[in-house]
This record gives sequence, C-alpha cells and structure tokens, in this order.
Amino acid sequence: MEKNVQDELVDRLTSQLRKLSNQQEKNIKSLINDLYTQLESFSWLQKGLAIKGILPPLRGWPVSPDFLLRLHRWIRKHKPQLVVETGSGASTLVIADALRQNGTGALISFEHLKKYGDQTWQTLVDEELTQWVDLRVGELVLWDKEHLNPEDADKPSRWYPLNFDNINDIDLLVVDGPPEGTCRYARYPAVPALFDRFTTNTEIWMDDAKRQDEKDICERWAKLYNLDFEFIPLEKGLARLTRSGASPQRNVPVSQPPIVGQDDSVKPEHALGLDFSLPEERHSR
Repeated sequence: MEKNVQDELVDRLTSQLRKLSNQQEKNIKSLINDLYTQLESFSWLQKGLAIKGILPPLRGWPVSPDFLLRLHRWIRKHKPQLVVETGSGASTLVIADALRQNGTGALISFEHLKKYGDQTWQTLVDEELTQWVDLRVGELVLWDKEHLNPEDADKPSRWYPLNFDNINDIDLLVVDGPPEGTCRYARYPAVPALFDRFTTNTEIWMDDAKRQDEKDICERWAKLYNLDFEFIPLEKGLARLTRSGASPQRNVPVSQPPIVGQDDSVKPEHALGLDFSLPEERHSR
C-alpha cells in the first residue's frame, strides 16, 4: 500500500516536471524568436539608413528596431509632408533620415527634458539632418482639459507646452511620450491637442501599445474621435489609428527578400521548432 502511494507521488512529480520543462522550452524558443526578429529588423533598418554614425541604444525604454524599421519604410513609401512626434531620440534620427532621402517633408518633435533634447540635436547636427527637424524642448505643463487621469491622482495631468506654430495638416503623428512616470495615461493629450490639425488621411502611431494604459488611451481616442484602431504585434506593440473612411494605404512590407533558388516554403529552422519570421508574417498565417 505504501509502495503504491510512493509510486503515485513519483508519477505526479514526474508529470509536473515534464510540464515545467515543456513550458520552459516554449519560453526559450519564444525568446529566441523575438530576439532574432529584433536583430533582423535592426539589420534591415541599417541597410535603409543613410546616416554616417550609429543609432542610439534600442533596448530598454527606447523604441524597438521593428518599430523603427516599419516607421522608416512607411515614410519612404508615403512621403509625408509633416510628421509630428512626442518624445525625441532614435525615432527622430530615423524619421529625419527618411525625409532627407525623400527630399521633402518636415518633422516637428516635442521633448520635455533638455538633456535628451540636447543629445538628439547633437546627433542631428553630426548627421547634417537639422534642416529636416524642428525640435521643441520645454518642460511639461499642467493639462487642464479632458483626460483619463483621475482629477484626484497623486500626479496631476501634464503635457508638452502648446507651441503649435506651423503645425497644420499632419500626415503622421508618432506618440512615444511623455513617459508613463509623469502621470497616469501620460500620452492621452496628444490627439485632443492636435486633432484639429489632422487631415482626412492622418495616421496616429502609438508605441508601447502592449501596455494597458496605452491600450485604454487608444480605445478612448477611437471612440471619441471616430478613429479606426488596429493593433500590430511588434515587440512592444504598435497601435495604428486612422480617420474612419480615410483612403486606404497598403501596409509596407518588412519581410526579407527571398533567396534566389530557395523554396520559400521550406524553413530549416522549423525542424528545430524555431520560427524566424517577422511578427506580421506569423500573424497572417
């Protein structure tokens, strides 16, 4: 009787260990796939850039390579005349490079910290990109209009100074600031502040759309301003919002060109249980 109990306990422990091992294996494969996607995106991004130096670090809180690759290719394809971004950094350099390659367009970038504004500007100077960028640096100020942040919140609602000179007919709004630590739903004012300066075909791109605050913000924008909301499964999540009824624009492909003579349906890494395709390729299967 005692031996039967011991055998049953061993069987249960063995089963649990097997499940944990299988889950760990899946997690490792997922991490490898995600890392490969970012390395691949970074490689293709570098090939598309015309800068002389290197990009700032793209790990941690900065935008991810897959976001920057999609952003650069979108601008090169659609040739916007006015791009506005909240939060400067690597995205500023990438957008300015795309505009210079297009030979047309302008970027207006809002930054609330002088330290990062100075770093971004120096990079633009080094790359001879300053003519394409109007970098507006100013400390965050109180935002007294409609906001998702509760009125009794510990941190009051703040946003960038309302310096909107020469901001009309925005083609693309990239929302990557202010940081979430400044207040709850820190990025919410972007659309209320700039909506009257949109065109019928304006696109709004929200980085970090996997986070709940950013999801809530986008859902609120979509409801209040009659916007179509699409979630794109990049590393940190990209929310793409467009005016309902806007002229459709095809997504910019970011996949790697096929190798001549290779059967594209045959992927050697699949034999190892790995998937090195880009997120949108996996999503479309």
